[in-house]
Amino acid sequence: MNKLYYLLKKANGLMFQHLNDVCLKRGLTGKQFVLLRFFYLNQDSPEILQAKIQKTFHLRRSTITSVLQTLEKKGMIIRKTDEVDQRKKVVILTEKAKELIESIENDAQRYDDLSLSILNKEEYTTLINLLERLCDNLVKSSK
Repeated sequence: MNKLYYLLKKANGLMFQHLNDVCLKRGLTGKQFVLLRFFYLNQDSPEILQAKIQKTFHLRRSTITSVLQTLEKKGMIIRKTDEVDQRKKVVILTEKAKELIESIENDAQRYDDLSLSILNKEEYTTLINLLERLCDNLVKSSK
């Protein structure tokens, strides 16, 4: 493995550790927050299917199911069976979750601003573009 793998893993771990710390103060894990934020950003979509979540996050069905069950118990989401296709599960974000997400977002944004302040706007844009290309290529090459 080359140095890129190590650095990406380290950066991801450090960023996620901070996010997890912020979330734990509010009764969530970082992983739960990431899924809730996904629902929040896609709330204009009439329904969010569990299969779409699996595809977006490249996680196993069992992992997604476990996190969704926990979020449902905490009153953050409502899961129901799709009216058209009984095999599909639809996920709906609750108002309680929306308020919590906005609170966590504010804290997380301050950390992002601080940790990424070493990059100017052009460097930040370049980094994002390179990482998007890398992710796209990894998805293609894994098929």
